[in-house]
Amino acid sequence: MASHSVSYLSKSLLSILFIGALVLSPSIIRAQEPTEEEYNALTAIQNEKEVGKKIDLIFAFLKEKPKSSYKEHVMAEYQRIIIEFRDAKRWNEIISLGDRFLDVAPGDDFTEKALVVAYAETNNMRGFATYGEKAYAQKPTAALALAIAQAYQKIGNDAKYNQWREKVLAQDPNNIEILIDMTRRYMASQNTAQAVKYAKQTLSALPKAKKPEGVSDKDWKNTTDAGYATAYAVLGANAYQNQSYAEAVRNFENSVKYFKRNDSAYYHLGLCYWQQNKLQPAMLNFAKAYVIKGSTSSSAKKYLDQLYRSSNRNSLAGIERVIERAQQDLR
Repeated sequence: MASHSVSYLSKSLLSILFIGALVLSPSIIRAQEPTEEEYNALTAIQNEKEVGKKIDLIFAFLKEKPKSSYKEHVMAEYQRIIIEFRDAKRWNEIISLGDRFLDVAPGDDFTEKALVVAYAETNNMRGFATYGEKAYAQKPTAALALAIAQAYQKIGNDAKYNQWREKVLAQDPNNIEILIDMTRRYMASQNTAQAVKYAKQTLSALPKAKKPEGVSDKDWKNTTDAGYATAYAVLGANAYQNQSYAEAVRNFENSVKYFKRNDSAYYHLGLCYWQQNKLQPAMLNFAKAYVIKGSTSSSAKKYLDQLYRSSNRNSLAGIERVIERAQQDLR
């Protein structure tokens, strides 16, 4: 991806927003014949080479002659400036000019879409979300809804983020990023039923998911691996709570295939194997949870010691071999 900001919008979507806005409004009013004064004003705009002066002339024309038949030609001059700024990546100037233009022509579709792109490119997520919503109202797409949802997530507006992630799923029910996030959020809030629902939906969507344009193979693999690891871990935790230990083992084992250093999964695998009286794999998984040094490390070491003593004449002699094996498996 070319920049951090473009992670919210694909290059093709950026292009569509600009190109789609290039159609001049069909509602331009032609209530009167052009006057010589209007013609001279238009000629002055077209002949002016200094951009700042040209912009001032454009604004003066639009304010003083809003119903002129030459308005569409003046608008074309304005749009050419925006396009030149875009080609030169002068995003802050687009923002300044666009905001000023909307004071004269509120709701101008071209300007609003140009601002969507400029705010995305400058990583101004608040501005992007504001104008992104307006662009979405004109042409709703799952990609733009996702970008808006991510923008609200980044600025910490959870209410808006929740609203827009639902819009994403309404158009794209198999959106991997949203499904993974919803699975995590519901699990974190201990809403197990919803977490399991979205975990299953994630596992159903992943095999047919296509890499988005502009995302590297490495980043996409990281995303899909995280999806599998999260979904299987949620299903494993649910099975464990229901005392379905064999099912829990299958899911936790699948989870660590995609995220090798998941200490919680190893810890619960240790518990599951212990419940099945399989002490060797129980100890190995407790050892893995211990050496990762995550939140379960202390409890895992306690249970590892307890099990090892129970099968080794109440001695910890040789336990380092179990820990070394765990370290090797985690490499």
